[in-house]
Amino acid sequence: MRRIRQSWTNNLKITEKISLTVFCFAFIPILLLFLVIIMNLDEKETNDRIYLAKSSVNQIHANVQKTVELCNVSTQVFINNGNLTNYLERVHSGEKILVEDIIRFSREDIVSMERLVNSNPYLYQIHVYVDNDSMLEMIPIIYRKSRMKNTQMISDENLQYSWLYDYTDDLFQFSSNPTEHVMSLTTKMPSYAYGNLGYVEVAVKMEDVFTGLFDNNEAKWTCFVDQAKNRYYNKAEDNRWNTIVEDIMSVASDSGQEISKKVKLQGENMLITTKNIPELGGSYIEVISLDKFGTTLAKMSWLYLLILLGIMVLLIGVIHLVVKTMVKRFYMLFGTLKEVQGGNLNVEVPDCGTDELGELANQIGIMLEKIRVLIKDNLDREILAKNSEIRALQNQINAHFIYNVLESVKMMAEIEEKYDIADAVTSLGIMLRYSMKGLAKNVSVRQEIEYIQNYIALMNLRFDYEIYLSLNIPEALWEQEIPKMSLQPIVENAISHGIEDIAEDTNIYIKGIVMRQDFIIEITDQGKGMTEDEVKRLKEKIDEDIEVSGGTGSGIGLKNVQDRIQIHFGKEYGIQVSSRYGCYTKVSMRLPFDTNV
Repeated sequence: MRRIRQSWTNNLKITEKISLTVFCFAFIPILLLFLVIIMNLDEKETNDRIYLAKSSVNQIHANVQKTVELCNVSTQVFINNGNLTNYLERVHSGEKILVEDIIRFSREDIVSMERLVNSNPYLYQIHVYVDNDSMLEMIPIIYRKSRMKNTQMISDENLQYSWLYDYTDDLFQFSSNPTEHVMSLTTKMPSYAYGNLGYVEVAVKMEDVFTGLFDNNEAKWTCFVDQAKNRYYNKAEDNRWNTIVEDIMSVASDSGQEISKKVKLQGENMLITTKNIPELGGSYIEVISLDKFGTTLAKMSWLYLLILLGIMVLLIGVIHLVVKTMVKRFYMLFGTLKEVQGGNLNVEVPDCGTDELGELANQIGIMLEKIRVLIKDNLDREILAKNSEIRALQNQINAHFIYNVLESVKMMAEIEEKYDIADAVTSLGIMLRYSMKGLAKNVSVRQEIEYIQNYIALMNLRFDYEIYLSLNIPEALWEQEIPKMSLQPIVENAISHGIEDIAEDTNIYIKGIVMRQDFIIEITDQGKGMTEDEVKRLKEKIDEDIEVSGGTGSGIGLKNVQDRIQIHFGKEYGIQVSSRYGCYTKVSMRLPFDTNV
């Protein structure tokens, strides 16, 4: 059986294997998960509704707390108003108040109190009721006590404050649109002289405190029950909840505590949530019809399942097409790698797009380019090294013969007491011995400078004028390594192309500059210099990617020095040329500074 399974999977194409794997490990678990979600949809929805219901009643409680605090603060502002207290005490004393005082009190204090009420959008009205039928009312703040609706405050002398709920504000008989569903906090105004000056009534709209309390909603019902068990809700005849109010109140009052539970009343699933309102001494009830909220979602769940199945089928086809496309590009890239393995480094990497596979193809292309560059550099380096070895071997053979002859000439000159000739032969012999060692190894700056000194000494024998060598080399540079015979071609160019044509005493100035990680050696001659075009052409010859050979002139010597420096130390090092016609020519050589020397 196992062999059969293995044979079946081995016969599948890689696209089919990937598509099957994606289907098994992605879509089937998603389908099972979706089925589980559908099965638990009712419970999840109920838990969500419980959470939302608790949040809703908590928000109502927060509104109540804010409203109670607002009413208490506003009451204290009026009770502690000195001008209002003084005016009411004058009224209670029976004092005949001048018209000017009444007008001033109305224009200043009444207007200020009215502005305080209007500035707070949560306040509906603040009224002050005074037990004096002869008192002049100052609308909309001060009224006679006979207008009070909260008769409980008047009848109960021991009561300091009380709430009145759900009444219509018809204080003005001629109002065409009286405000309904008003609730207010009525508080006595104490006085040391008269005991009680009157009553402060702070009124707000119940709909602002209990949001949606009087709405006619098919799916939601709310009710506030005060301390006296009075119920406040939408009692309109067309409200469908009227028939089950008693059932709801029975469930809400059975536990005697805050609840949030699912019940079934008159065949309908409902969620009843209660919240104690200690600030008002009552409780708030919120009922949600789960059938009204959940029916649409339950019906749509199967439609969602069918849509999901359709999407799964579509995605399987898309995935199969995408995988097939990816595998096609993969095999194209695989074929390229096989050609590289066969030794064809010039193969063209196919364009595989901008995704991960495309990035892989791009990186392979970069890698092949680097391999080609490295191979070319290695070949150039080997060719240059071979040419240098051949030239060194030729020079060594020729120099060895000439060196032996020069030793004989030196001895003859000393015998004849021709010491100038002997010194010249000695310098020439030192130069030949230096060159016989070949170009394979680096030398110190000191060794190269000594070679140049001997070279200039011999050059001065040829000319009728004197070439002076000026040195400014820091101590830290004397033992630094440089390629052998790297300074001499520069000095030779300075003499051949810059100094010979002017044929007069002159200087060659060699200066060393130490930098952080590099050092620079500048060779400056006071020759005829070069024009800008000549400098430009020389730089192009030095930087050209050409094969160099022995010889001098036309920048080949400087090109040879440039290549040897970059082979030994890297492309960031080399020589730079600057010149001014009729003044000077300067060649700067940049090399790495070895701190261990």
